[in-house]
Amino acid sequence: MRRILQGYYRLPGAGDGWIAAGLLAALRLWLAWPFFHTGMLRVERWSTQTFLFGDIHPLPGVDPWIAALLTTTAELTLPVLLAVGLAGRLAGLGLAVMSATILLVVGQTPQGLENGISQPAEQIPWILAGLVIALAGPGRLALDRVIATRLRPARVRS
Repeated sequence: MRRILQGYYRLPGAGDGWIAAGLLAALRLWLAWPFFHTGMLRVERWSTQTFLFGDIHPLPGVDPWIAALLTTTAELTLPVLLAVGLAGRLAGLGLAVMSATILLVVGQTPQGLENGISQPAEQIPWILAGLVIALAGPGRLALDRVIATRLRPARVRS
């Protein structure tokens, strides 16, 4: 497991500059907020979620209850991970995949088209932001960075 983590934290990032770190932190928070907010709304209105995933924006081939549970869990977990920069690349990629699924799958169902679920002006920037974070890493102002520095072997001085 340690080797897997070391490999993950050795992936190249966007650099060590503070400007890049600040921009990546802002991008992480910008992307995390709408998903977390939606997840909280789902929890508050849980009794309607199977109806929504069955009749308003169904996920083809997935039971509405399971779709509601998986989506809500992802909408509450991934944004928190992204905001603090823990497993930031995976969280960014997860939110990009969720956005792409909304845009390309859910939004194209008859119910999705009827209810205007797919909003390219919303989903495309979210997809791009998630991909940037997945490729560049969460930046210097992230828990991933703290963990990476602790996993690096100490340099031996000769």
